[in-house]
Amino acid sequence: MKWGQHATTPGHIGIWTLLEPAGTQNHAPQLCWTDDETLVCVWMAGGQEGTSGMSIYGASLKKGRSRWSTPKLISQSAECSEQNPLLFMGGDGRIHLIHTAQIARDPEDRTWQSSGTPFSMQWTGKLQHQSSSHWGARWTKAELLFHEAAFCRNPPVKMANGKYLLPIYRSLESGGAFGDDYSQVIELNDKAQKISDFIPVPESKGRVHGSIVLSEDGLNLLQFFRSRRADRIYRSVGNLEGTTWSVPAPTELPNNNSSIQALRLSNGSLAIVFNRFALQNQAIDQDWGTAKWPTTRWPMSIAISLDDGLTWPWIRDIDYGQGFAGQANWHLNGQLAYPSLIEGKPGELHVAYSWSGRAAIKYVCLGVDEVIGNLR
Repeated sequence: MKWGQHATTPGHIGIWTLLEPAGTQNHAPQLCWTDDETLVCVWMAGGQEGTSGMSIYGASLKKGRSRWSTPKLISQSAECSEQNPLLFMGGDGRIHLIHTAQIARDPEDRTWQSSGTPFSMQWTGKLQHQSSSHWGARWTKAELLFHEAAFCRNPPVKMANGKYLLPIYRSLESGGAFGDDYSQVIELNDKAQKISDFIPVPESKGRVHGSIVLSEDGLNLLQFFRSRRADRIYRSVGNLEGTTWSVPAPTELPNNNSSIQALRLSNGSLAIVFNRFALQNQAIDQDWGTAKWPTTRWPMSIAISLDDGLTWPWIRDIDYGQGFAGQANWHLNGQLAYPSLIEGKPGELHVAYSWSGRAAIKYVCLGVDEVIGNLR
């Protein structure tokens, strides 16, 4: 099978393909409809996270076609490590790209091992912004979104007033493998310019990668988080303006300190894509401690809720990795991580995620009925 060519095969749910790799590592994809006919996937690719040459690439799929385009380089700071791209349509009709750019570490540098800090210097990351009139056109010169260090993962949500809320998090050097990271929200105008102070998410240490959706009744916002503690996906409730948020509380869904994304579907239900990781300790440890990093990042799963994420009665695993079982075989499956979820036609789910330990980005298209089954 050629890179990017759609396929349907036994043992795979829906239509799927592997996008052509743009580097040794391919990670953190995000999907976006840039117009009614064009689905775009952006991701970070290069030699190693945290080193120079890790850059942002993008590929597109036109409606009616069955093969993705060849990936193209779209970021502009080759001397930095560029990571976690977000692509979204602004109220100005332009495509906006936001991503992190951090000081790169020399792969031969071993000083971090004795200092007790991670190799990747995420605490130096700052958010870059650039825009384009349409996919395939020239991009504006990349500029800082704001001057303070911060990280991002999930795209902003558009509010009724035309402004956007962008979830961010502060990636700190302290805390043991980013265990002290915490979340905030900022407001953007329709040109993706920061127009508010940093809005805190209270007691959010270790709750990162916020994903914001509107509540089913349209009266509140909900934000779901990855947990550095590797215990559960967490949930916070905000007012409709996004200026106040509740303390994040654990949901019934597990989390393995890997990214998640939530999505309000056209039928009113709530979907979330995540790793259905088997918890090692079912108890929620309120004594924070340091971050936990389980090696298991599979299977990749989609869950559906009808009560704004309080319960998740439907869960479907869409990828098991290479299918090996048993603790001694875990390393053979390869990690499936950092998923992105977007809807096409009503009930049509498009998913992208890092596949087989970042060897490539995998794309899957399936129907919501393949998650919930036949309810009649």
